[in-house]
Amino acid sequence: MADKEKKEATASPIAAFSEANQTLAESLAAAQERNLKYAQSVFESTIALLKDHVESTRSLLGQWEQQAQKLPVVPGAAESYVSFFRAPLTAYQQVIEVMETASKQSLESFRKATESFEKAMQQGREQLQEAAERTSQITEKPGK
Repeated sequence: MADKEKKEATASPIAAFSEANQTLAESLAAAQERNLKYAQSVFESTIALLKDHVESTRSLLGQWEQQAQKLPVVPGAAESYVSFFRAPLTAYQQVIEVMETASKQSLESFRKATESFEKAMQQGREQLQEAAERTSQITEKPGK
């Protein structure tokens, strides 16, 4: 009877510890998943906003170009002004494309890190379970 009580007394804290670690691992994995989804939504909304700004600026530039062509000006002056205003827009668009590429790469790296974290947590759970089983087997042996 004493061996049974000893075994139960030893197994209970191990099981509680294992269960607590399992809960912690699941909470961390869920937090990582939420962080990934949040980062992805921020990225997507930022890129959409920047693209919208480029399109609005392009539209405004087109309207300005139409108005400039209606005015009597020196030949070639309208094209010079249009080129002058198009240069920053082109640079801005290139910056957005670079940002989009870099952000996608960062998001992919974050996703891979999350997967690695989840794998490490799973391995930790398995090792903890094996240790608990070994400890349980040791406590079950008679005479100890």
